[in-house]
Amino acid sequence: MKKRIRSYRDLVVWQKAHELAKRVIEMCKKFSSTDEARIIKNQLIRSCTSVPANIAEGYSANRGRVYSNALTIARREATETDYWLLLSYEIGYIGEKEYREIESGYDEIRAMLSSMISKLEAPEAF
Repeated sequence: MKKRIRSYRDLVVWQKAHELAKRVIEMCKKFSSTDEARIIKNQLIRSCTSVPANIAEGYSANRGRVYSNALTIARREATETDYWLLLSYEIGYIGEKEYREIESGYDEIRAMLSSMISKLEAPEAF
């Protein structure tokens, strides 16, 4: 039996994005206090928190183009987060294991969002 979705918090994609955002925020606490690290940290936190926020915002529309647009923004923010994670890894702010685990999570979220967007944009969805 499927669980009834009563709020954006019941969406598995939101739950995963929310947990990853918390993980990224915790990870950023370990960054150095240089100007460069602060810029990357701020961008990472902004983009990673935007993913679940846009899912939540779109859910309030709960149908059609508005929801699809919000999910598209969430997917773009997940991709942006992936870039900041890659940069953080390549310049030594995070280790490979942590990078690979979080990157994998964002890959999964992007796939889930793509699937949701496709379903919303299907002709019978409108």
